[in-house]
Amino acid sequence: MSLFNFLELYIKYLKYEKNLSLNSINSYRKDITQFLNFLKNKKITETAGLNLGIFRDFLKYIDNFHYSNRTIIRKYSSLINFFRFLERNDYIDFQLTESINVPRKRHRFYSFMSESETERLFDSFEPQNDFEIRDRSILELLYSTGARISEAEGLKTGDIDLGGSELIVTGKGRKQRMVYLNQTAAFWLKKYLEIRSRLASGGEDKYVNDKHLFLNRFGKRLSSRSMRTIVKKYVKKALIDKNITPHSIRHSFATHLLQEGAGIREIQELLGHESISTTQIYSHLNVKKLKKDYKKFHPRAEIK
Repeated sequence: MSLFNFLELYIKYLKYEKNLSLNSINSYRKDITQFLNFLKNKKITETAGLNLGIFRDFLKYIDNFHYSNRTIIRKYSSLINFFRFLERNDYIDFQLTESINVPRKRHRFYSFMSESETERLFDSFEPQNDFEIRDRSILELLYSTGARISEAEGLKTGDIDLGGSELIVTGKGRKQRMVYLNQTAAFWLKKYLEIRSRLASGGEDKYVNDKHLFLNRFGKRLSSRSMRTIVKKYVKKALIDKNITPHSIRHSFATHLLQEGAGIREIQELLGHESISTTQIYSHLNVKKLKKDYKKFHPRAEIK
């Protein structure tokens, strides 16, 4: 059986056994296909051609693309998990993964807004039409919940409980978690739901068959790409001179919670992080709370 056949088996494993999201599966497929195409050019199509040397040759090859450290680590992870699948199922009779060392992750500082910039973003426009009401509710939801853009894209109308000011989001690995709406976010979502059926051109009710929460002018699910464009539009309007994306709003949500005294474990749960180490990045950004605690607890913080 060819390596591409093994890839299809692996994709089925990720879908039905690991229950991964479509985005994650597509990411794995893309990385592994790149590796298999490299092997194909080397006339290697069977598992017998797999070895540490050919893997190292592949690493030299992708070095030409100048990928970021984050992307390189993702490719390592995709291939190592694929190799482990082959090893566990005896498709290869040697432990290739034992000889592969994953490069260290370089910590990077994420772009996020200050609390005053966040206020400016929301104060910079008062919705004048149905689409702007939708846009405002998207921004409010992202900041109120810290949801990923893919989670916001996948929301259905039935996932929201306005009475309880909460909603269910489906994250990585199709894991669901509860997140919460502040009063402002609940207000704008209620307002949006009241006009949602009018957004189709001509005022026709075209949303009956699509239960996704956020919709475009054609009555279809609003894509994450469109949501990114919406965020960019209003960040620019607010004259915020930073590269703010929907993920930046997620970072702002977590950073502001930490600054106001929320615990790192609570933030981990709200963000849907599997490991606390992923959430720890925000502790490095919490300068405000650090200064406050220093003045409060240091025995010689004040002149005596």
